[in-house]
Amino acid sequence: MAEYGYALKVDEKIDVYSYGVVLLELLTGKRPLDSDFGESIDIVEWLRMKIRDNKSLEEVLDPSVGNSRHVVEEMLLVLRIAILCTAKLPKERPTMRDVIMMLGEAKPRRKSSSNSKDAANNKEIPVFSTSPVNNNNSLV
Repeated sequence: MAEYGYALKVDEKIDVYSYGVVLLELLTGKRPLDSDFGESIDIVEWLRMKIRDNKSLEEVLDPSVGNSRHVVEEMLLVLRIAILCTAKLPKERPTMRDVIMMLGEAKPRRKSSSNSKDAANNKEIPVFSTSPVNNNNSLV
């Protein structure tokens, strides 16, 4: 990753960034440096440009993974984690422990006929307390 070359020391936040890039590759089906992005633009900056242009995050997802509502919802949840991992400032990135916890919680809210009480209760539990897209304290 480019960040290794710029940093004077290696730490967990650089590894988190690299992990975020891998997640972006898996979710988008794109390479870290893709000719579709334009000259000198990597996958992280490409995604940031999409967000700045108010593009739907669904547009960046790899359609070959699947397009059912549940698959797309799960992919969007993981995409938000990838965005957190690739924050510009290392101090704004989660720890790997937090990433693992968020990935474990990144499940779409599905209605279950056998467990409708739990499904109703889960509706109230936010997956993220802050938005990685617009850096405010709203629910995602």
